[in-house]
Amino acid sequence: MMNNFIKEIKSLSVLILAVLFLKETVVELYIVPTSSMEKNILKGDMLIGSRYIYGMKVPQKIWVPFTAISIPTFLPDYRFPPFKDVQRDDVVVFEYPRDNVYKYVKRCVGLPGDEISIKNRKVFINNEEYVLPEGGQFLSEIPSPESYFDESIFMDLGNKDNMKKLTIPKKGDTFTIDMEMDWELIIPLLLFEGNKVELVFNHQKLKFTNEDPYDLYRRSGDRKVFDNYVPEPNASLINPWMTLMKKEYLKYLKINDLDINDIDTYTLKQDYYWMMGDNRDNSEDSRFWGFVPESHILGQPIITWFSLDLENYVPRISRIGNVPK
Repeated sequence: MMNNFIKEIKSLSVLILAVLFLKETVVELYIVPTSSMEKNILKGDMLIGSRYIYGMKVPQKIWVPFTAISIPTFLPDYRFPPFKDVQRDDVVVFEYPRDNVYKYVKRCVGLPGDEISIKNRKVFINNEEYVLPEGGQFLSEIPSPESYFDESIFMDLGNKDNMKKLTIPKKGDTFTIDMEMDWELIIPLLLFEGNKVELVFNHQKLKFTNEDPYDLYRRSGDRKVFDNYVPEPNASLINPWMTLMKKEYLKYLKINDLDINDIDTYTLKQDYYWMMGDNRDNSEDSRFWGFVPESHILGQPIITWFSLDLENYVPRISRIGNVPK
């Protein structure tokens, strides 16, 4: 009797692991938690997403559904050849760069190597206007003035409606590593590519990370996450964009245990993308946190299999079968 029970448990465990593995590699279900893509994708839409269209990733970890718990797979880091490359206007599912437990759905606006700028809400790609997609919207009638400076905008480039020109990094780009480098740009790229970046001084180490404590707190509700970050007394972590990081601290910088003076350049190993929501006044997107690395691209939503109005929990039957576009 006990042997049969153990066999059943083993069989069930294998089945669960197989389903979770398929979820991480082939197809996944997503629930849209925000209105950032309205009116094309609504808050409460439940999407079936392809995990292989941009190249199936060998999963490094398997996430337990509806939790932040993951199981390491110890498999090699590899992405299979894609059925298609990410194209401008694609609606893309990706890991949020500042907390990869979150899965975001946004529209790809900028491709690797593109120059992007925003003026009075109009997005310009390589000096040509990128027209707001059909169904996209602005909630406010008047754009933010060009003179308004928003500290939450990526690399202090302006505000959500007016941003200075920026070039999206691409594979093969080479950056000079020295005291004059733009660390807010370069250090996050180094981290996305698996490099160890630290400040080492007076026998103290601060490790750079792209995980933002405010996003970790937003997800977990646990204020203890801040204990690991500067300026807390026993901190071990720092974000490149923190105001506490100053140019004069670059002399203490180590990359993969090498002093900054021992490194001349760094060449990028992957491409990067610029993602924006169609609901421009209510979207936390690349304007606020920057580029999405190729390694974070997961797939593409295929179809809406169900939809629920999260305000009153009434099903939206008319949304079933909607194809995000």
